[in-house]
Amino acid sequence: MICDVCKSREAVVYQPHTGRRLCKECFIDDIRQRVKKEAEKQGLLKANKILLAVSGGKDSLTLADTLASFIDPKRLVAFNIVEGISGYNRKEQAEKLRKYLDDLGIELISTSFKDSVGYTLDEMVSSARAKGLNISACTFCGGFRRKLINDAGRQVKADLVATGHNLDDEAQTVIVNILRGDVKRLVRLGDVPLKLSDKFVLRVKPLRKIYEWETTMYAFLKGFEFQEVECPYISARPTLRAKVRELLYLIEQQKPGSLLRIVEEFDKISELVRQHSPKEELPTCKICGEPTSYGREICKNCELMIQSGLLPQKYLRIS
Repeated sequence: MICDVCKSREAVVYQPHTGRRLCKECFIDDIRQRVKKEAEKQGLLKANKILLAVSGGKDSLTLADTLASFIDPKRLVAFNIVEGISGYNRKEQAEKLRKYLDDLGIELISTSFKDSVGYTLDEMVSSARAKGLNISACTFCGGFRRKLINDAGRQVKADLVATGHNLDDEAQTVIVNILRGDVKRLVRLGDVPLKLSDKFVLRVKPLRKIYEWETTMYAFLKGFEFQEVECPYISARPTLRAKVRELLYLIEQQKPGSLLRIVEEFDKISELVRQHSPKEELPTCKICGEPTSYGREICKNCELMIQSGLLPQKYLRIS
């Protein structure tokens, strides 16, 4: 089959949501143009310094490669976190990531949960289980990853932090928060970033309109070797997000373009809700001094550490 765009090269990719068959070159250009359109909307083209949260997976490699195609790599700094999960995110994968970023001209800085928090993710989960707590690894991981990424953004004086969340991630987040009735979190979603604390570096998602299968194909066609193993904690204990993901995949299979429509329609609703919602400054945690949710004196991270017995006894009086 011939490419539907250039009409000259052999097609290698079929896009179900557009019905087009694309050659390698036209597919890569399509992804880059869509990322650039979203990046322009989110203010990345005007930013002096952008921190890229990278893991070495297909999404973060696609994020770095697409942004470097239209933004000077000297304005990009990549940040990698080693969570400390046995058999996952290994040292050799981090070295491959560094090599790819070096080739793009992007500086890489890194840390680990062990160095920055004092415990690996495995140790956090183990301590929580020893106390009989039913806390998922994802709860620990998500909170501390966000904290360390924000810390790194402030450290390098970044105007924006860009993450590799793709369209599948974004659609899942919308549905999960609707199911939980978390209106305040829903207001913070959308295509234009919303800043609710001076201590936060604005986070943006340039890949939020790119399907996960597209980031996989992009990385494959570019010749990237990326981590394909799913986090063992997700496999061992499926979360609500994992269940929503499977449901959305069934819907997308039956009606291609459904995930894209969910996100695009939600963006319209989010904008309307924001116009009529108070944008109060987030309160700060009494323990770590970082922003926390409305109505909370202690942030979720510190609360988890206290419950798991991983913070000193003196903090128990505050909680």
